[in-house]
Amino acid sequence: MHSPPLPGCGRDARRAVVVAMALALGGAGARPAQAQPPGELKWLEKDKQVGQVAEVGPGILKLRLPMGGDTWNAMPAPNAKIEVTGKASREMLQQKQFISCAVTLDEFGKVTEPVLQVWFTGGGTPGVVAGGLGIPEPGARRFSGKRPAGTYTLSGMIKQVHGDVVTVVVGREKFNFTVPAEAELLVRSTNVGLASRGDVCEAEGQYYQPPQLLVSSLKITLANPVAPPAPKNNDRRTQ
Repeated sequence: MHSPPLPGCGRDARRAVVVAMALALGGAGARPAQAQPPGELKWLEKDKQVGQVAEVGPGILKLRLPMGGDTWNAMPAPNAKIEVTGKASREMLQQKQFISCAVTLDEFGKVTEPVLQVWFTGGGTPGVVAGGLGIPEPGARRFSGKRPAGTYTLSGMIKQVHGDVVTVVVGREKFNFTVPAEAELLVRSTNVGLASRGDVCEAEGQYYQPPQLLVSSLKITLANPVAPPAPKNNDRRTQ
């Protein structure tokens, strides 16, 4: 299937892509005004789009495409679509984590049933929206204050966790609900920093010459559950 071109890939945008790739991927010494396209701009072939993360770090994203193939230096385009999905460890249920989940509310705004699926999205807009799919849909109606009983999607920051009971505060409202041990804890984020070597990836993008790849779409499936970073304890002393 032919992939659609990047928006605005005319002559000026074509030159801008060259400059951006040169500056970001090692060509900072070249003068942008004199940058010329080094050949034809090509789409990454379909049979090379599925592979693995080879290396990830601050300012570094290397993908092995396809599986067992060559290593590409990947640079997400400004309008790139990035999705990182996987599972989360139980330890992620802690203060200051932003979550989304489907909840059943009574006429008083109290959660009446255990929550069996929680999404860690890395951020978002706090609120209570129509529909109980767990992830807010674009344009979904938001409800504040008194609302009819039913199923809604709740999004917000965790205020506290006491045993299996999680408290999320949205505006002036506080929602307490139980997340049992068998609940599914999932990750859906745009943060490629969650990835690690060996995670499966699917990439679309354009390049002039390997191994530099301008990524327009990237999906990463995490092999291991996401866990919170280890707490820093600088005051700890060895006995």
